[in-house]
Amino acid sequence: PLAIMPLGTGNDLSRQFGWGGKFEQSMRKKNMIMEVQSAILTSLDRWRCIIMPAEAIGDEEKKTIPKILAESLHYDEVAKCESEEVKRKKTLEALQSLLAENEQSKSKLTNSLLGSLAKGNSGASKSPCPSIQFFDGVFCNYFSLGFDATVAYLFHHERENHPEKFTSPLKNKLIYVEKSPAALRSPKLRKRVVMYVNNDKGELIKLKIPKSCRAIIIMNIQSYAGGHRLSNEGSSDDGLVEVIFVSNLVRAVTSLSVGPILPFFLFKVGAQTNKVCIRTKCPLHFQVDGEPWLQEEGVIQIKFHSRNAILEKENNGVNCGCMGNGNDNVEYSQ
Repeated sequence: PLAIMPLGTGNDLSRQFGWGGKFEQSMRKKNMIMEVQSAILTSLDRWRCIIMPAEAIGDEEKKTIPKILAESLHYDEVAKCESEEVKRKKTLEALQSLLAENEQSKSKLTNSLLGSLAKGNSGASKSPCPSIQFFDGVFCNYFSLGFDATVAYLFHHERENHPEKFTSPLKNKLIYVEKSPAALRSPKLRKRVVMYVNNDKGELIKLKIPKSCRAIIIMNIQSYAGGHRLSNEGSSDDGLVEVIFVSNLVRAVTSLSVGPILPFFLFKVGAQTNKVCIRTKCPLHFQVDGEPWLQEEGVIQIKFHSRNAILEKENNGVNCGCMGNGNDNVEYSQ
């Protein structure tokens, strides 16, 4: 099992399990070792994220990819009963629709995003090229696409070009705020994204994206953007992720600042699920556990990967509301 030391900027995973939001000098002393020794054994779900750019998917791949994505999440063999076969057929049809060609207003959607990015990144000499690389990795915290990933991308780009500006967590956060206005120009996602999720029966169903949505956040833990809760639902070890739709920056800031005091300002969860399949129709900004990039249109799948042991700091009477539930079972997917 692991204990998390907060050495980053947001430190959401560290906050989730009670180890704090920033590094303290006291953590160099022996009492840190004692706290690790007395910590509570709990668990953390990990999620596999597969991203397949549309340009890299040929005709042969379009025949096999839906079957791969439709693999059962259960450990036992899929039952051969008629209902399971019908369910599997519907799942394959849904996944095949995600891979269908989509040239409708593609250039318009692409130009809208790159235009807004250029305004928010005036120091760049040219527009960035979206990635057309396959991605197959695992995340613990969250996956998102839309305006929050755009701001994270501009922050990351600034840090790469001017590392001398980033000398403390406080300065890092101020630069993050400086890049936030780019979120106001971020495009709506309803015409740019199609999403399917597993329902409680294991059926892949289409999830309606709100008309005003400008960001989609898929949460595994209950700490986001430096220790804030987005909703009151979910746990870090329940085998489910929460899909949250965010309309704009003002709504997000209101929820993050007022939500802990007035819970009705928190976001409603669009879905709790163990599998998400997304089709993007133009380049969009993504982030996985705070690492952002610009991704070409394609197909994304997120599904349960494993459950790992992790240490939660013993509660000293203070609870931020984002800790795990103490379940010490550790499970692994096949």
